[in-house]
Amino acid sequence: MSDANVTSGDASGVRTITINREAQRNALNRATLDELEAAFRDASVQASVRAIVLRGAGDQAFCAGADLREVTGHRSIEESRRHFGGVGRVMTAMEQAPQPVIARVPGFALAGGCGLAVAADFTIAGARAVFGLPEITLGLLPLMVSAPILRALGSRKRLLDLVLTGRRVSAEEAERIGLASRVVKDAELDTVVAELAAELASLSPYALRIGKEAIYSASEMEATAALRYLRETTVLTSRSEDAAEGIAAFFEKRKPKWTGR
Repeated sequence: MSDANVTSGDASGVRTITINREAQRNALNRATLDELEAAFRDASVQASVRAIVLRGAGDQAFCAGADLREVTGHRSIEESRRHFGGVGRVMTAMEQAPQPVIARVPGFALAGGCGLAVAADFTIAGARAVFGLPEITLGLLPLMVSAPILRALGSRKRLLDLVLTGRRVSAEEAERIGLASRVVKDAELDTVVAELAAELASLSPYALRIGKEAIYSASEMEATAALRYLRETTVLTSRSEDAAEGIAAFFEKRKPKWTGR
């Protein structure tokens, strides 16, 4: 087992990024956040990487949030700012990655770990997964991760319910309210994640990249502006090399050969 806080590996166009702190329930100290950001930045510029899977080591916890021992050791506001800002930098790197990001959640996804799981483009949870923002019970607040969670929930009231009570949410409820994309049997989690990653890796890199960017951008726009933006994005996509290849392959009854352009 590597001593690194974060490890990465590639297979068939899929890069798996692992938070490698199983004994600490994959808690996020500053070094881990720096390594996670670097791992996503590196993956984002690799043409051979078509999809990214984010997971925690082991099957007990995806990520339990901030490393509280390190948080209590902060000696200045600047140290605290850098630590909590690191969560934001990782989530930004995830969103800016041109590849779709899949979070594999077998167990606990709490606090900052909940934020990272929800910030992924796909959040696949095992049946015994647990989501939650328990910071309020410690006199803290999960405000850095509230942005992607609010986007996922689409409701200020639902976010307040999680932030101000600190209650934990089952996998079933997480799927119902929008924190999880899918909930699957625990024994099927790895298979479903691998199949989804392989499916995404087989699709047009250009369409995936533009589609991901367009959906995030349009969600922040006023309706009329969003429609204009999406029209232009659709036009540009229809004129791409990948679109021409995909249509040709359809009529020729063969698999397309994507260029990502």
